[in-house]
Amino acid sequence: MWEGSVTEGKVKSVSKNKRMVEQYCSVCRKTFEMPVVEEADEVIWLKCPGCQGYLPFMTGEPGESSKTLSESHERSGIEEDLAPEDIDPERALEYSETGEYNVGDIIYHRSWNDYGKITVKESLPGNRKIIHVHFINQGKIRLLEGVPKKESS
Repeated sequence: MWEGSVTEGKVKSVSKNKRMVEQYCSVCRKTFEMPVVEEADEVIWLKCPGCQGYLPFMTGEPGESSKTLSESHERSGIEEDLAPEDIDPERALEYSETGEYNVGDIIYHRSWNDYGKITVKESLPGNRKIIHVHFINQGKIRLLEGVPKKESS
């Protein structure tokens, strides 16, 4: 478990058990103070007070061993880290969980200000879909794809 501030002091302690993180929500298109709902090795999960969606916040702490990383690179066909020169920002699509993507597409994740290449598409139970994206700075991340848009009330 980590203590203190993470990523330029965006994590703030509110009380002994409740932490808040200032984070941009790409759905609401606003920055909010969001409560931490779950913590893992390299990611903190936040709940947006606007749309009530869950967002990942990368802590940058070491999580995967080098063996696990090399195994995942072998499965995706990526041998080394993705370099900025491997990405053409002109071709990049802005990521949205409601979007549909193809393997090989270049995406831009606005919340992380990072570009990545889609390496794998996966279907999950319940008609859910995810994409595996190899980002320049964030590394390999799984993201939602094709989430139905919520109806406005």
